[in-house]
Amino acid sequence: MAHDAATIPDAIAFPTLDASDFASLRPLATSCFFEDGQTVFRVGDADLDLFVVESGAIEILNPADENRHIVTHGPGQFAGDIDLLTRRPVNVTGIARGPTRLLRVPGARLREMLNKAPHVSEKLLIAAQERRRLLLMQVGGLGLKVVGPGKCRDTTRVREFLYKNFVPFTWYDSTSERGKKLMANWGAPKKSPVIELGGGQLLFNPGLRELAQAAGVWRHCPTKEVDLAIVGAGPAGMAAAVYAASEGVATVVLDGLGPGGQAGGSSKIENFIGFPSGLTGADLAMRGVLQMLKFGARMVAPVTVQRIDPAVTPNDLHVLHLDCGTALRARTVLVAAGVRWRKLDARGAEHFESAGIHYACTSVEAMLYDAQNVAVVGAGNSAGQAAMYLAECCPDRTVHLLVRRRLGTGMSDYLIGRIRAKANISVHEGVEVSEVHGERRLESVTIRAFHPDGAAPTMDESSETLPVSAAFVFIGADPGCSWLPETLARDELGYILTGIDALRSGRWPLKDRDPCSLETTVPGILAAGDIRAGSTKRVGFAVGDGSLAVTCVHKLTAIRQ
Repeated sequence: MAHDAATIPDAIAFPTLDASDFASLRPLATSCFFEDGQTVFRVGDADLDLFVVESGAIEILNPADENRHIVTHGPGQFAGDIDLLTRRPVNVTGIARGPTRLLRVPGARLREMLNKAPHVSEKLLIAAQERRRLLLMQVGGLGLKVVGPGKCRDTTRVREFLYKNFVPFTWYDSTSERGKKLMANWGAPKKSPVIELGGGQLLFNPGLRELAQAAGVWRHCPTKEVDLAIVGAGPAGMAAAVYAASEGVATVVLDGLGPGGQAGGSSKIENFIGFPSGLTGADLAMRGVLQMLKFGARMVAPVTVQRIDPAVTPNDLHVLHLDCGTALRARTVLVAAGVRWRKLDARGAEHFESAGIHYACTSVEAMLYDAQNVAVVGAGNSAGQAAMYLAECCPDRTVHLLVRRRLGTGMSDYLIGRIRAKANISVHEGVEVSEVHGERRLESVTIRAFHPDGAAPTMDESSETLPVSAAFVFIGADPGCSWLPETLARDELGYILTGIDALRSGRWPLKDRDPCSLETTVPGILAAGDIRAGSTKRVGFAVGDGSLAVTCVHKLTAIRQ
């Protein structure tokens, strides 16, 4: 299906720069000329320059779909989407149509342009997000091809990584006609999933680092000394990166999978201020990353911090040992690593992880179970959002919401009201999942009465088996901080003590000052978001923590000076 900038209804994606915009760009740009049919840029080019059309046009083609026409940019319009900012290889090719004169802003000066030309910056950032959304919604076969069984742990892992890192891809179930044809063309490989990259390169069930390198997500281990190292790219980590980088703090963000954290797995967040109609976790993550990059923060994923060697004196640097082989040195460390969802404790559950049992609910997981009945386990906002999303995206299915006690304090009132009113959501209160059934795929779950005191069920206690094809599980979480130094104090549940709680623990080592509000019992190491003891597990609170952390960074910097 061909598209043109004049006919796509969302004109926000294709703004036209005015004379004042051109005037602000010219000091940062050079003029270049292309003959009709010349290639301006091609698929796979990384670190792309910004091209603005002065005269003529650039036609954008999709090489993954036989160079199909996507859009034509005319005078005053520019080429590129979020890859301009992420500096990743582009997924499309640009061809000059007619004699074409372009204004070219070098990629190395792009961040300078974003800060010196704010009116252009606003148009570019909004358009970049909207273009990627339109491309993924309306342009078939864009980017990588992924072929593998849908209800397969390895295929799900690959799809979740690409989705979380905004890498365009098209997935084909290996049992579908298209999937079978592609696998045959590739010589019927024994290992799956298979990922086709540009130029016919194939990957066979790759590790995440290999996949990230091939997709342009991963460049190299961070080696440059930084002012602030943030571990975790959820809302707290991203907010801290935005505020820190915008205030001139050299910042790097590290994450084991990609941006978004637990919020990135949410189908819709409606109680985050400024978004009255809500936004998906993926949208929140994309906006946060672009904002971070705009101000100069670096994002590195997938990378795991194996351990931290704390600074010996206040003027020393902390050393973060990364699984990519680097020892990263940082003046201040912010731990915003979030929490890990608890696994479903039911007989047989381990056999269906990512193959029927999921701990996130996005389009990646939901599309596997179209028109099939499913279960959602949990009583918090994440469970409520998942239940509503699954019920609304497929009104013909029944969504069984399984709650140990009753819907109440753990879930927002607006969600409870919607769930109660939704005809195809069946709420089961006072129950737990005792067993999961199926052969090659999940086919049903057995539920029984929940005993809060931990008492074993009696022999005559009734149970019920629900025929479902998937269970989406949100049953609480545990802090993911086992890799942190032992000198960093935790509460009885394992969450990190900060501020006054760190001081009251008796383990704060300094006599000449108290910890700042988010500082742990290790001076210079901060904690924010869900991993922090006493925090409220909501996106807005995590963002507040992230911004407060930057205040602590400035205070610690002033103390050192």
